[in-house]
This record gives sequence, C-alpha cells and structure tokens, in this order.
Amino acid sequence: MTQQTVSSQIPSAALLLGLAGLIPFAAGAASQWVALPLLTPEPGLKLIIAYGAIILSFLGGIRWGTAIGPYDSRRQGLEFTASVLGSLAGLAAIFIPPVPALTLLISGFLMQGLWDVTSVEAGRLPSWFGKLRMLLTAGAVISLIAALVAVIVT
Repeated sequence: MTQQTVSSQIPSAALLLGLAGLIPFAAGAASQWVALPLLTPEPGLKLIIAYGAIILSFLGGIRWGTAIGPYDSRRQGLEFTASVLGSLAGLAAIFIPPVPALTLLISGFLMQGLWDVTSVEAGRLPSWFGKLRMLLTAGAVISLIAALVAVIVT
C-alpha cells in the first residue's frame, strides 16, 4: 500500500468505536419518539444532552492534542483556544433548557466537523480523519435534530 492509501483508509478500530459511539445519540433521540423499555423520554433527553456535551469535549481534546504540532506560537494559541470552546459549549448545554441545549450542541458539532474537515483539506490531519468526522458528525447531528424536533412538537 502506498502512504496515501494508508492515510485515506479509516482505521477499523476508529470506525467501529466511532460508530458504537453513535448508539447513545440514537437511543436518546429514539426515546423521544417511541417507548423504549429501558429509556423513557426524560432520561433519554438527559442522556443525549449529557452525552453530546461529553463527546463535544472529547473532540476538543483531540484538537488540543493536534495543537501540539508544528505551529508557530500564534497559530498554536488559536488552536488551543478553539479546542476548548466545544467543552465550554457542552458544559453550558447541560445547564440550559432542552431546546437551546440541543441547538447549541448541533451548532457545536457542525462547527467542530467543519474545523476538522478544513484541517484535513489543509493537510494538518490525515484524510481518513475527515471522512470519519463527516460520518460521525452526520450521525450525531441527525440524532440531535430528531430529539430537538420531538421536544418542540411535544
């Protein structure tokens, strides 16, 4: 395999763990629409908001790690600063009402996904990471939107 082939293929472990990480998003969203045996609407809503906050913080941690890279001090400072914004947004989402919380998380995931994809396009991250982030961001955002719509219509 060439280096390009290796760097563009999503590692199996990252893909499997990433997809498994969508389960709490899907379960939280589904609990808003159908009766689930172990997850009623109220805890399901708490689940999707809290889990969204945790994962948004996790994504910021990934970017904190990439900020250690070969950047000049100005760029590194911007990368470090931006990497903590998701954690702060997630924390805020836990303490505000569900509609703004879900909206904040949706916005945070979309902005994080955009940052990740543009970083891949700029050559700062491997191409497989951009593909993985697009897939996982779509799953998370669709789930968050489904929960948001359910909260609004009920």
